[in-house]
Amino acid sequence: MQLPIRLSRAILATVVGLASALVCSTASAASPMGGSAYPTKPVKIVVPFPPGGTNDIVGRLVAKYLETELGQPFVVENLGGAGGIIGTEFVARAAPDGYTLLAVSSGPMATSLSLYKDRIKYDVKKDFVPIATLIDVTVVVAASPKFPAHDIAGLIEYAKKNPGAVRAGLPAVGSMHHLLTAQFEIDAGVNLNLIPYKGSGPTVLDLMGNHIDIDFDNMPAVIEQIRAHKLQAFAVSTPERNTALPDVPSFKELGMSNLLAAPWFVLVAPEGTPQEIVTVLNKKIQTMMSDPETKKKLASIGANPAWRSQKETQEFLDTEVSRWAATVEKTGLKIE
Repeated sequence: MQLPIRLSRAILATVVGLASALVCSTASAASPMGGSAYPTKPVKIVVPFPPGGTNDIVGRLVAKYLETELGQPFVVENLGGAGGIIGTEFVARAAPDGYTLLAVSSGPMATSLSLYKDRIKYDVKKDFVPIATLIDVTVVVAASPKFPAHDIAGLIEYAKKNPGAVRAGLPAVGSMHHLLTAQFEIDAGVNLNLIPYKGSGPTVLDLMGNHIDIDFDNMPAVIEQIRAHKLQAFAVSTPERNTALPDVPSFKELGMSNLLAAPWFVLVAPEGTPQEIVTVLNKKIQTMMSDPETKKKLASIGANPAWRSQKETQEFLDTEVSRWAATVEKTGLKIE
């Protein structure tokens, strides 16, 4: 059962607080188009998932900052579907003029590529120009407050006694969370009932409503509910415990090192977008992510600034595509 998607007051407050902390003096940047300033009209940032999840939080944060800095509206458009593939393909086919950007997660840009070989109509290396890496986040295994187990050991024990009974939500089919869930099944020797969703927003709502039992999800999407004791937290995907949830063990300390991963988010544009525009946007993101207050606030929700230059972002994307293709092969995961 999927319920209407609404940002919690806590998440909305976090986004507004982050954006407010980053307000600086408006600056304009040179453009190759007749010497006029970029942008000269509203810019659309496509988020290829529904509202309420980490990708939406990140996209709106970036949009608010760039709007303040560059003096034109940066409007977020949620274009979800097919694990982020629909919105990502839309931007790949958009005009390369700097007025349609994509704030996108690791799923559509890396982990889904080997799972959806016949369905994906874009080429990450050929159809996009990278602008910057934005953030990476901690994954947390969250559970319904009514789930009878209260830690990873209890989850595994319950799942073994009740094969196929544990309902595991997938925020996006083909995402890093999907692959982590599949890897958990292999390493723990359990069989879960995997239930796909179109984003973290509806997944978390169903988790709180006890319509599913567990969810491998990004910490920013669940941390306020965990703090309010509306969800349980079993483990995090970082090598060490995360300071935002210091009482929650890491998979590494639980002896499950195969489950170490950090979903990431990048800002890209259609291939052919003028280099001058890409450079302007990259520099703005660098300033945004180097701000001490930004770092502090991102850390409080389990996220980390991860700015990289355009070249470094391209190299990072190439590495991640290869890495997750190997993981897909290892797990044997297939999507019909």
